Amino acid sequence: SEYQGTPRAPEGNRFKRHWFEIVPASAARAYRVRYWDKAGTRDGGDYTAGVLMSWVPGAYWYVEDVVRGQWSSLERETVIRRTAEADRDRYGPVEIWLEQEPGSGGKDSAEYTIRNLAGFAAYAERASGTKEVRAEPYAAQCEAGNVKLVRGDWNERYLDELTVFPNGLHDDQVDASSGAFNRLLGLGESYEE
Repeated sequence: SEYQGTPRAPEGNRFKRHWFEIVPASAARAYRVRYWDKAGTRDGGDYTAGVLMSWVPGAYWYVEDVVRGQWSSLERETVIRRTAEADRDRYGPVEIWLEQEPGSGGKDSAEYTIRNLAGFAAYAERASGTKEVRAEPYAAQCEAGNVKLVRGDWNERYLDELTVFPNGLHDDQVDASSGAFNRLLGLGESYEE
């Protein structure tokens, strides 16, 4: 079959490029979460992706920044720490979340990252369900026009990955976006009580 059995519409499968408005800035007063999907192979394999997303309840979600690279484990931890410091300096407190991979290796890796982020509100969570299922709530808000991208040099790479999901080579930015979106929903509920 054409496209090796995974045909893709030119404008995307789960996500469509035209759903996303690129804006110069997000709302100043918002809840913010940086969510990390970690990998650990330098110059190959999956990417580590950290998506900074903000939300003003009753308004829009903003993807404000994406940090992405193929780093060794040590380089990755250095980037995650520096990014946390930069986020704090720019926005004040930002919750940091990361996906804990299954098994004892995933638990050890998550614990190491949490220790590396001493002084920050940092948490790990085990993902449940398929990547496609976890992405659906985010995709629904994107389709409704409720997600904006803050202009940055990462925009095209981000949209390129989203628009081929779930059939693309990489899905790290999608996973980090779904995680950030779902964590922000939980934040909003806890602050509204």
